[in-house]
Amino acid sequence: MPIPAGIKTYSVTQVTAAVKGRLEEHFAEFWVAGEVTGFKKHPPSGHMYFTLKDANSLLPCIFKAGFNKRMKYEPRDGMEVLCRGGLVVFESKGIYQLEVQEFEPKGQGAAELALQQLKDKLRAKGYFDPARRRPFPVFPKFVALVTSASGAAVRDMIESILQRWPLTGIVVRDCRVQGPTAPQDIAESLRLLCRLSKSGKLKLCAIVLGRGGGPTADLSAFNEEIVADAIYDSSVPVVSAVGHENDVTIADLVADFRALTPTAAIVALTRRCCDDVLFDLGETERRMRDAILARIQHGRQRVEQLAERPGLRRPLDRVRLAEQKIGERTARLDRATKLLLNRGDEKLAAAAQQLQALSPLNVLTRGYSLTQRDGKLLRAASEVAAGDILETRLAEGTIFSRVLGPVPPAPETTHGQ
Repeated sequence: MPIPAGIKTYSVTQVTAAVKGRLEEHFAEFWVAGEVTGFKKHPPSGHMYFTLKDANSLLPCIFKAGFNKRMKYEPRDGMEVLCRGGLVVFESKGIYQLEVQEFEPKGQGAAELALQQLKDKLRAKGYFDPARRRPFPVFPKFVALVTSASGAAVRDMIESILQRWPLTGIVVRDCRVQGPTAPQDIAESLRLLCRLSKSGKLKLCAIVLGRGGGPTADLSAFNEEIVADAIYDSSVPVVSAVGHENDVTIADLVADFRALTPTAAIVALTRRCCDDVLFDLGETERRMRDAILARIQHGRQRVEQLAERPGLRRPLDRVRLAEQKIGERTARLDRATKLLLNRGDEKLAAAAQQLQALSPLNVLTRGYSLTQRDGKLLRAASEVAAGDILETRLAEGTIFSRVLGPVPPAPETTHGQ
């Protein structure tokens, strides 16, 4: 179809250029609300790319590194945000996108969001784990105070130490606790003190990180990751005493102990103040004295009770009683001995009579004799030979004789002849 006469024709470039001019001029700067989706960060350049969407439309966005480097949090898909920027048209592709210059979470402040994201990150790394917290000695010998040397907090802490436990050595590391350079200064101070403690130049029992109260913004230095890393890496137990009771910073969560105020930190470190120890020593002395006096009194009463016993009052009475018992027992023993001896004599006499009655010597009194040779009783003449010496025992006396010769046996006698 031929183009009608008098109609102006535009090239694609001319149309895109016209659109670019109108859009970029009309939407040079504006705020737009939407939900983040498709978020990506390009590591080499640091640029962030995402799309803002609502129920019906999509708006491509670029958040360049020059603007996003000041952010302390990272956008996430699903986040409702407000973005300030201007439209940019790419003529070569015929597309447009929002070049973001300012990025704010909707319904939540940027600082609050950044703090929450940092807490989540540190919690995942174990920085808040209660199991890693270390105890402090009951009587600290040397303590370092990391704070502003010109602030009221350092004076309060030093006065508290001098009042509660003046034997504690104190070193003050002056550092900034507020402002853009404060986080770096605090972290460097902690690392320096740890190096000195490891080398033995400062034998620290604890490090107190503190400052007085103030607006939340003034405490922001203690919510930085660099400070959390320094506390976590500290070889010396750290007490965090930042702000007032309602102020809870990341430093409080990472530290080995969180005190509500700088003065409370010293109270926590010096759990036993000098007055308490002196009072306890006095009480211990009193209890020991009372216990000793009670033992002495008990011993005195025991001695008096023993002294009242008859054995100690009249010691010879027991000796005399013992002598009496010994005498009685000796008499009973003598009587028993005599009785046993008499019974023995009687039994012996009776046995002698029995032996006398059974003795072969009694036969000798009736005219018989006993003849022996070499102590052997002879019963037949055939048991001797000529020349043997015989011993013949009579009822009265003994006869020794020599055998002259054998004696023929006597003839047998026949009864009835």
